[in-house]
Amino acid sequence: MRLILDANEYIFGLNELSGKSGSIRLIHEILPRLMDEIEDFSLLVPETVRDEVQRSIDRSLLSDFYRLVTSDPKILYGWLYEVPPELLDKYVAKGLKPADAAIAAFADWFEADFLISDNRHIYEQLKVDEFVTCTAAEFMDLVDSGEIGESGLRGE
Repeated sequence: MRLILDANEYIFGLNELSGKSGSIRLIHEILPRLMDEIEDFSLLVPETVRDEVQRSIDRSLLSDFYRLVTSDPKILYGWLYEVPPELLDKYVAKGLKPADAAIAAFADWFEADFLISDNRHIYEQLKVDEFVTCTAAEFMDLVDSGEIGESGLRGE
């Protein structure tokens, strides 16, 4: 299973004072569990997400972000320049802002199963067959219900 988190999940999830309990639980509980339980699990970190986190996260939390994204060999970096421009155009044509379209194109190109974001432009407006878009809370509901477990996404 391949998973991408939008920058807001890292920004809110690493800040225990953010009040975003879904993002906090996702970062501190669910991600480590999935990395331990699912053999073919990968957390993909596009450089555009990394850059946004660097610009937006409280400086006191930046080392926590880098500690997280370098903590496991199942966490992989990817570069937007590898994504064909026509994929970016495809998601811009769906009405996404260029930054959101870049993350969606990355998810498509790197064959992500899930793109998790609390950005309503992504989780509400982007419905595609290539990957599932959802909020942290929706994703955790799938994990808690057993839809996602040791062997990845059930039914695949």
